[in-house]
Amino acid sequence: MADELHQKLNKPWLVAVWPGMGHVAVNAGCYLMAKLGMYLVAEFAPRELFDLEHVEVSNGLIRQGRFPRSRFFVGRDPNWKHDIVLFIGEAQPPQGKYLFCQRLLAHAKEMGVERVFTFASMATQMHPEHDSRVFAAATDADSLKDLKQLELELLNGGQIGGLNGVLLGVAADCDMSGACLLGEIPHIFAQFPFPALRHSC
Repeated sequence: MADELHQKLNKPWLVAVWPGMGHVAVNAGCYLMAKLGMYLVAEFAPRELFDLEHVEVSNGLIRQGRFPRSRFFVGRDPNWKHDIVLFIGEAQPPQGKYLFCQRLLAHAKEMGVERVFTFASMATQMHPEHDSRVFAAATDADSLKDLKQLELELLNGGQIGGLNGVLLGVAADCDMSGACLLGEIPHIFAQFPFPALRHSC
């Protein structure tokens, strides 16, 4: 499957998202999916890095719970510049994040991915009625130069937590260019979906 996709996809870029503060990343991923008419192409399942958190109950009977799903979707660029590979993970592994990211990128490389992006949220003291800003950070000087041409603000310090950051660190180790885009949300929405950014899959 990966070899076939490599032949068919045009210089693809990877966008990877997971649930997080304000549901910003997943909402952005779902928007991309709807906008580009994306379709499922593969499932990535390193089960040994996850654990079951619960079992399911139906009509009084206990059923085995399921592991979080991690799926790849593909969308074609109508301008024929860069097709998009979208990775949506239902959960981040509680341990082995670096190994998880290594395997994810290995799979992405088999699909021909050239560049990596992650989406995240950034909680600030902004007023809920104000427009959200987009902050950004890159893995390399060339990507940073590209970001400076866009209407966003560079992240001058701090940390990018979870797989949104670790994946880009692994990408940098593999000499893959990439960037993280962080959507600003008010602190009060850190534990809830931010209404201004809501979009369901």
